[in-house]
Amino acid sequence: MSWSGSSPFVAEVPGHLAVIPDGNRRWARRRGESATDGHRAGIARVGEVADAAFGAGVQVFSFWWGSPANLTRRSPDEVAGIVGVLDAWLRVQAPALCARYGLGFEAIGRWRELCPSLAPAIDALPRRGSRTLVLLMAYDGREEILAAAGSDDFEQSLWTGHLPAVDLLIRTGGEAHFSAGFLLWKLAEAQLAFPTELWPAFDEACLARELARYAAIERRFGR
Repeated sequence: MSWSGSSPFVAEVPGHLAVIPDGNRRWARRRGESATDGHRAGIARVGEVADAAFGAGVQVFSFWWGSPANLTRRSPDEVAGIVGVLDAWLRVQAPALCARYGLGFEAIGRWRELCPSLAPAIDALPRRGSRTLVLLMAYDGREEILAAAGSDDFEQSLWTGHLPAVDLLIRTGGEAHFSAGFLLWKLAEAQLAFPTELWPAFDEACLARELARYAAIERRFGR
């Protein structure tokens, strides 16, 4: 399948699309491969889906690549794979994606503390652009809310306070739940999609299906 970046969608698309790319390890196990192989396929799919989403007109694409628990409770070998495949993607594919669409890039979470090796690749990416690609790494939304709780301006004190509200959340893997308070404040009015595909199998056709479902919903916001 070709990922040209041209939009196959004519209907309204979400301004802010957020993704929990679940299922990398299950996908790998079914193929007799390692967890790192699954994460490598998963991060490649992030780039492809983000490319198609921006091509469709999405303004902000946010994706989660790990919570603090993922980085502290899993085996050292798997954590090295989670961080390593992300680092390689940030050095090569992410700059190309940012250049293609004039994107600014943001990394949100405790990644400088828990995976500081990512700093050179992240710091080299453009900060400003007409649209935004957001990485949530070593991120837990409960920690974000607790950190802002004592502030006089709660929303602006959130790590994600400057981002627009999420319009559509896609969590792959067939399990209809959140994880670690993912973007909890920003999901207040979001449409939610829980497709059954494991993340590495979630392709352009799957994205088109979810965007079509989103476009068919009349969003009333209490009116």
